[in-house]
Amino acid sequence: MEWKNFTKKISELKKSNTEIDMKVRERLETIVKEILDKDTAISFKFLIEHLHLDKDTENAMEELKLHVSMIDDVKYGIIIDDNDQSIYVYFIKKKE
Repeated sequence: MEWKNFTKKISELKKSNTEIDMKVRERLETIVKEILDKDTAISFKFLIEHLHLDKDTENAMEELKLHVSMIDDVKYGIIIDDNDQSIYVYFIKKKE
């Protein structure tokens, strides 16, 4: 049966997704640690690829928002490079 070639075990998908989520979190935390509260912004296009975010910009922004919300006392901001209209992201500590 040909359709069986298009199946996967749910347990394997869950395990793989968890491993990817952990890698994404580690990668994001490394970036945040390096540029937090510094005069540095990182290309959103790069983050989409590096963090395996959705290819749709709006969905990727929502995913990034979710990932950043899991890091204590950190928020992000967006700045546009008017030269080419590219999006950059920077990270700052939340102020209470």
